Amino acid sequence: MKTICLFLLTLLAANAQDALPKDGKKYHVIFEMSAGEQPRLEGVIRNIENLKIALGADQVTVEIVLHGMAIFSFTKDKTTLATEWERLAKSGVGLLACNNSLKMRNIPKDSLLPHVKVVDAAVAELVRKQHGGWQYIRNAN
Repeated sequence: MKTICLFLLTLLAANAQDALPKDGKKYHVIFEMSAGEQPRLEGVIRNIENLKIALGADQVTVEIVLHGMAIFSFTKDKTTLATEWERLAKSGVGLLACNNSLKMRNIPKDSLLPHVKVVDAAVAELVRKQHGGWQYIRNAN
């Protein structure tokens, strides 16, 4: 019996990190990405997923705004991350594209992936979010 109890305690300890109680607070986080390199984009996707796990998916509202060369990752014909963006969108992450970056690169709005919302300017959106109490993360993997 003692061996079984020790075994169960070992299993519980191994999984304890996943069972840590969340703090019950609500968080609002906006990520910003302008670099278009695949590893950096994949890194920000991992960061978002890890944040939702750590804080609790129901406790955190997350958005990401892409601009600069990263904007191509939201286009149907240029992205290699469509599946990942769709998964994030379906999990509640807001996908935002900078209209200035679209105009500058002659990217039509109808070429964007589903679930992507266009904002007037990435920098203005970041200012609005920060003014509203959101946490800002500039991803520089």
